Amino acid sequence: MDHPPADAVASALPGRGPIRGALTTRALLIGLLISAFVNLGSPYTESTGFSNFSWSYLPEGGAVPFLVLLLLNGLVGRLWPRRALSARELLVILAMGLVANSTSLFLAYFWLAAIVSPHYFASPENRWQDDLIPHLPRALIVSDRHQAAFRFYEGLPPGASIPWRDWLVPIGAWLPLLLALLVGAYAMVELFRRQWLEHEKLSYPLMQLPVELVRESVRGGQRVGLYRRTAFWAGVGLPFGIAALDVVHGVWPQVPSITVDHLGGPTWGNLQLSPHFPPLWAGVSFLALGIGWFVPSDVLFSVWFLYLLIKIIEVGLLQRAGLDIGQAGMFVWGSAAAAWQSFGAFLVFMASVLYSARGRLRELVSLASGRSGGSDPYALLAPRTTLIVLGGCLLVAGGWLVHYGMPLPVVALFLPLVMLIYLYLARIVCQAGIFYVVPPQIAQNVCIWLFGPRAIGRQGMLALGLSYSWHGDVQTVLSALSAESVRLQQWARCPGSELTRGILASVVLGLIVAPLGIIITGYRHGAIAWPTWVFKGWGPSTYQQVLGQIAAPGAFQVAPLIYSGVGAGVMGLLTMLHHRFVWWPLHPLGLAVASSFTMYAVYLGFFVAWAAKLVILRWGGVSVYRGAVPFFTGLPVGHYAGRALTLVVMVLRGGRFTL
Repeated sequence: MDHPPADAVASALPGRGPIRGALTTRALLIGLLISAFVNLGSPYTESTGFSNFSWSYLPEGGAVPFLVLLLLNGLVGRLWPRRALSARELLVILAMGLVANSTSLFLAYFWLAAIVSPHYFASPENRWQDDLIPHLPRALIVSDRHQAAFRFYEGLPPGASIPWRDWLVPIGAWLPLLLALLVGAYAMVELFRRQWLEHEKLSYPLMQLPVELVRESVRGGQRVGLYRRTAFWAGVGLPFGIAALDVVHGVWPQVPSITVDHLGGPTWGNLQLSPHFPPLWAGVSFLALGIGWFVPSDVLFSVWFLYLLIKIIEVGLLQRAGLDIGQAGMFVWGSAAAAWQSFGAFLVFMASVLYSARGRLRELVSLASGRSGGSDPYALLAPRTTLIVLGGCLLVAGGWLVHYGMPLPVVALFLPLVMLIYLYLARIVCQAGIFYVVPPQIAQNVCIWLFGPRAIGRQGMLALGLSYSWHGDVQTVLSALSAESVRLQQWARCPGSELTRGILASVVLGLIVAPLGIIITGYRHGAIAWPTWVFKGWGPSTYQQVLGQIAAPGAFQVAPLIYSGVGAGVMGLLTMLHHRFVWWPLHPLGLAVASSFTMYAVYLGFFVAWAAKLVILRWGGVSVYRGAVPFFTGLPVGHYAGRALTLVVMVLRGGRFTL
């Protein structure tokens, strides 16, 4: 009853006739323009301190341009109705804007920080000139022969030019790996597309919002737009009003305001419920609250309940008993015990996902071998092409890693685990609508724990160190953004070949535009002055930790194995109970995400959405539930409008992106 009315939404879209092209020339050009904007704007906002532009799976870098486009398209529709973009074009443009965020920040920004920082931060104290730089592949880092690294951080002197030659070699050397990872992740989405859409019928909560915004519903024989409903504007006004008040307070401090966190939601800071237990961040994300309305109730309950149970009670008890195990590894924040426990849950969860898809995977192999006929116009790639592309990308990526120093046995574990994490993030986003999520562990930490730094060797450890540049802070990955886009594709009735052209064009453009913008801005203004941690802290922190692991490798730890086993066992039990008993309230997904540090931004909004749905469905019924959709649709719109206002004011007050 409480599942999102996806079919009703889809049936309300204009033009439910035969499939026809949605990627028109103008849609492609607008999508590429948005991609360029995202890949310039996201690094800019990170470099000036505003941040968050590409920090989620419905990021500001995708949503804000889409909302602006909707507004402009509405004006065009009033003045020149025949020239307005169709709903299908709008949804395909949104898909291109979404995937543009896969290259803008958590790929290009971290990658460039990794390759430019060694020479700049080398000093007699850290001994990088002896311990680090001679052991890094020369082709993978920016040399300082022409002061390329120094001037990137300090800015160009008058009359000097950007030393492009010092950048072309490392960028060219890295591109085969990055392209293989991106294209391989995209091909992997095709393996599970029909399974998730048609067989498991995942709800794709994050994509309900844009569809609600472009559709029209029919009431009483009259077409009534969503924007004419009071409930929608009430939903918009609540988060936008709080954001606007915060902006006014920033300009005139004497004006009172509600404290807003860095993600744009009202917050009351850390609450210490007991001195013996960890503090709890108290803040409501209107994005989580709005999206939560479209998430099935069992998933909502599981996410917030298990997060609180593990984050506060379990971790607190483990700390009091002295059973926590310190650090979980680089780029994993929070309790190490909880992280490894969630990692065990992650393995069982993904085994369940793969097992459920076994029939579809066999069917795809059969189609690829020509043993069965039929074609799917929605397919992103033909079955044979999918397998060839995915296999080829894995071979290219694996060969690249081995060539640059990672031992083959490590690659044999590392690369499949990376792809499994990409698939995990896609599944979590499409099933639970958790817009801000990271994996419980990253592949490097697992490899270092299992093999040990001694067996991996200095060269292998440094190769793993370099890989943190694209698989460290694992967010906005292409697999999840593309998996969301295939739901838009269904509603837009866009052929798979057209969507593939649009998405790959957006990604390739991003790989060109983002590095160019970052490099030019660094030399113009000096990256050392940027308030972001990435260019000032990534190199010293990451490389120094890797060198520390090489110098003091330590013994094999049994505790991660124990906690992973506990997590796997509990996940297995939850999965069995979920499938066997209809009344069982806990969805197993919640355990797989419980240790993600990003859940602080989600859990309270999901709790409020769960409680509101519980009350409304019990006392008001389905009709009242559906009647509340405009209000909860308005909440994310107001959130993004408030973030856009904050960005505009920031630019007007001095933050400018000048090339």
